[in-house]
Amino acid sequence: MKNTIGLVTLGMMLAACGGGSDGNGNTGNNGSVGSGGTTTPPVTTPPVTTPPVVVTPEVKVLSGTVARYAAEGSGVAFDVQIKPNFTPAGTLFVTASDNASVVSPAVAVTANADGSYALALATMNNATRGHYSGDITLKLCADQACATPQTVASVTVPYDLNVVAYGTAWPGDKLTTLAPWADVPDWSTFQGNPAHTGYVPVEIKPEQVLPRWKAGAISQAAVSTYGYGYTATLTAANGIFYGAGDNALKARKEHDGSLVWSYSVAALAYPSVNPPAVANGIVYMAAGQQNASTMFAFDAATGTVKFKAPMGSQWENYLAPVALDDAVYTNAGTYGGLYAFKPTGDQLFFAATSQTTMWSPALDATTAYVYNGNTLSLLDRKTGTVQSTIRDVNTSYYGYQLNGAPVLGAAGNVFAANYGSAVTGSSAGNELLKFNTAKSFIDWRIKGNYPLTPAYASGVVYAQNLSPYRIEARAEGDGALLWSWVPGPAAETGWSGEPVVTKNLLFVSATKATYAIDLTTHKVVWSYPMAGRLALTRSGILYIQNQEALVAFNVK
Repeated sequence: MKNTIGLVTLGMMLAACGGGSDGNGNTGNNGSVGSGGTTTPPVTTPPVTTPPVVVTPEVKVLSGTVARYAAEGSGVAFDVQIKPNFTPAGTLFVTASDNASVVSPAVAVTANADGSYALALATMNNATRGHYSGDITLKLCADQACATPQTVASVTVPYDLNVVAYGTAWPGDKLTTLAPWADVPDWSTFQGNPAHTGYVPVEIKPEQVLPRWKAGAISQAAVSTYGYGYTATLTAANGIFYGAGDNALKARKEHDGSLVWSYSVAALAYPSVNPPAVANGIVYMAAGQQNASTMFAFDAATGTVKFKAPMGSQWENYLAPVALDDAVYTNAGTYGGLYAFKPTGDQLFFAATSQTTMWSPALDATTAYVYNGNTLSLLDRKTGTVQSTIRDVNTSYYGYQLNGAPVLGAAGNVFAANYGSAVTGSSAGNELLKFNTAKSFIDWRIKGNYPLTPAYASGVVYAQNLSPYRIEARAEGDGALLWSWVPGPAAETGWSGEPVVTKNLLFVSATKATYAIDLTTHKVVWSYPMAGRLALTRSGILYIQNQEALVAFNVK
């Protein structure tokens, strides 16, 4: 009995220790079944360690090569866009330098919401004529003195700058293929369109304004008696431009300036020519004087004469006529007036006005607007009947040559000045006026010395003043001065042609050079050392013309 109890007790102890057998030679371990009497450890997967991503600090230049033309003595502004992949320490400061020292070191920095930066730079005003190219080094700093560099200390931007002076050799023709802008009207008359706004609804990149071709004064027309306001304005349609001079009307290809056709008026008893207009495949030109005065109409493509209609006049020169689908209108008349002709040559009407010359009417769908220096008259466009007049009682000077036109703004608004008063340098000067045609009075007047027809776009009037000497951007509503610009060079003292405005640039021609002004920054972004009358055609060509030469620039 004692032995049995001892064996039972020993077996219970062994079982409690997990060392019992299942009767098949297998032993258990913590309730697990193993083989060969050993225990299988659990399988574990070691954690995967991703190596850290190393970001190399860099600054990307988002804009391309800086390319500009600049008239000697005039700096041009340009922007550079950069984007760092790191957060700059403190405030980002930038200075600029180049090997030729033609770029100003001063840089204005503007932070954008997307982490990029707009850098405003400019070339030096005293850069001498020459072609400069290479790299602009932009030093990136954490302090204004540039003693502490940013993580990336600098970046470079390629540039190509042509500083041109009067008499500099022509840089060469760039006869690229011309493709007309879509939804842009032809430059059809004085200041581009029947409203005389000088507005072309396009955006132009300054780096794309490049010389295309240059020729002598191929459209030499008469100069104002007062010596101000070269009258040889151009018009263009379907890749051909038209200009009158030397008693002939000439059609030339916009591609290279080569002659397409020519028509001489030398056989007239008193030959002379005036600037042309074009509409619906017909070119119109008033020519001759005294009893030889005639309105000519030509097939725009071939030069074939479509009609010759007699007019009355004296010893006068005119601005370009204005043509719409159903009629053409011109200043003429023995004692002053407005003629209207149908495309067939039949006279639509003649309306007598005061005896002034060198003006052009403005037109809309129903009305012809005639401004003679002291009165704005609204005429029915079909009959010539005067519908209303608005008189400027402040006008005290009477001049024979007006040398300008009214400009149509928003519905019911017309802008004009007695341009002749400024032309003669009258001490009284003149006033820029806004006529309210709905209420038949003058809404506002700005005293100054305005010699040429202003431009208009999107509620802003762009006028050239001689006193004070500046370009003025004025609000259409109340005439308030929004901003102004003065040419930098001391040699600039006057204006040579009417302004031309686009969606982003204003082109103005002063005494010595033509400038493109950015409408947002009000800085010059392009210039060329030639002044004259301007035209910007649907083919994408900017023309500058004076008594010496005609220059064509690609703008796209």
